[in-house]
Amino acid sequence: MGSKWEIEKFTGSNDFSLWKVKLRAILTQQKCAEALLGIPNMSNTLSAAEKNEMNDKALSAII
Repeated sequence: MGSKWEIEKFTGSNDFSLWKVKLRAILTQQKCAEALLGIPNMSNTLSAAEKNEMNDKALSAII
């Protein structure tokens, strides 16, 4: 069973710095924070499939 994380959506009127820290913490716990670098900048030790999987996992955590 997966964990459910909720942070308020960034609307432009709330604190971006705090929102960014919370989002990074969630992605770190999900082991996909490296996806924030973008696929071309991820570690060379990851295969293309692993990079895509990490990216998809990060996107699903954000949405």
